Amino acid sequence: MADTLENPMHVEVISPDGPIFTQDGVDLVVARAEDGEFGIEKRHLPLAAALEMCCVRIKTGDKEQRVAVFGGFLEVNDNHVNIIAPLAELADNIDVARAQAAKKRAEDRLAFKKEDVDVDRARLALMRALVRLKTTRNL
Repeated sequence: MADTLENPMHVEVISPDGPIFTQDGVDLVVARAEDGEFGIEKRHLPLAAALEMCCVRIKTGDKEQRVAVFGGFLEVNDNHVNIIAPLAELADNIDVARAQAAKKRAEDRLAFKKEDVDVDRARLALMRALVRLKTTRNL
């Protein structure tokens, strides 16, 4: 086992498209599981958690990287945090105007419940748009 007192924390976010984010020297990772928000710091005990759609915050010193994660899993072991998600987007890569338009469309579909509207699909679209906007700090 590696010496966790001297080794920095390594974080990797992976989607089917490949690695989205990789960094050493991370101080804190904050994510959300079904039972609430939690944080991971260096020397955290091993952990596996199913993630909700959420904004994952990755703090290194005074900098914070934000990643929109749409489900998936987080695993912690020996100062390595691995997040595997079906879809993940860095805050810098999110099109804010598109997310705002998707939010408005989903809200309109839910407000005017027509028979041909798939309510579950509209709710999921709204949740995805809200996560993107929260990740970019536009909500």
